[in-house]
Amino acid sequence: MKAGFELRQCEGQGPPARRERLDEAQAWPSESATPIASIHISQRGGPGRTLLTASEQGLPALGYTVPYAALEEALARRLAELGVEVRRGAACEAISLAPEAATLRLSSGEEASARLLVIADGGASAAKIPGIAFAEKDYGQQAIVGPVRTDRRHEGRAYERFTPQGPLALLPVGDHYALVWTAVPERARELLALPDEAFLAALQEAFGDRAGRFIAIESRASFPLKLRSVNTPVALRTAIVGNAAQALHPIAGQGLNLGLRDAAALADRLRADPEVAGERQMLDAYREARRRDATRGIAFTDLLVSVFSDTRRIPTWGRGLALAAFDLLPPARRLLAERMIHGAPT
Repeated sequence: MKAGFELRQCEGQGPPARRERLDEAQAWPSESATPIASIHISQRGGPGRTLLTASEQGLPALGYTVPYAALEEALARRLAELGVEVRRGAACEAISLAPEAATLRLSSGEEASARLLVIADGGASAAKIPGIAFAEKDYGQQAIVGPVRTDRRHEGRAYERFTPQGPLALLPVGDHYALVWTAVPERARELLALPDEAFLAALQEAFGDRAGRFIAIESRASFPLKLRSVNTPVALRTAIVGNAAQALHPIAGQGLNLGLRDAAALADRLRADPEVAGERQMLDAYREARRRDATRGIAFTDLLVSVFSDTRRIPTWGRGLALAAFDLLPPARRLLAERMIHGAPT
């Protein structure tokens, strides 16, 4: 989502915190980050709600939202400071892998070779490598995204509301919300075609008034929701990371976090022994280090989609009882927050 990414906070046990990793890289856009103080979870057409708070978890924030442009600018600035060469506007046309190096042929006619190729482009280039394949699950949903404003201050609260067609989320970004509204494709097309006033009215009906009255939507876009994962994140002299390795449903906000953990694990391997960059034992160690986290993160996200979107498996009252239990039992609520913050257990 271009309007803003969510970075879940992570302290204590488990993978290193995503914010701390960006801090370590001196690429954390602190002035543009909005902390999430609480997450309100509910469902439409049924009982049950729960509230997760950073204070109950003993954290400064449950997560952060960062505008895409701000994060991109911070990373680009840091690369320039480090003297890293960046080429833009030249697409990858072919990949040649050899025991000594990986070579890219660019649309400009140039070639670039290195001992280690890292593919982090969403997966288009990985498909050019023999033996690399993707498993895909189409959820039959579209995500409508855009910046939306209400007549109330958000006070750092995020909302996740589950509807029969999928989740509807509001994430605090600056002085507004980033909207992620899931719908079946036909309904998504109808919503995108509505004038702003009619769209806001439909949003108000679907979400309710817990965030206030919706008063403006600045722009709208949509994209299909699919689960896509690579059969192996490594090949000869190649590592596949981020959305190129796994593209997830946004229901748990884990896609970017998994990608950052991919990058951090790969960087740790390179830092430990730069001389083995791209060699088989280094790539095998990276694959094994990431296998459990990636597999469980994918399974956890897919389970949430099934639980909260498929009324055939779990009826509305069943989800309502679960949400009520989370709200009434602090240990259960802390466990839910732990999974929302850290992702699946490792």
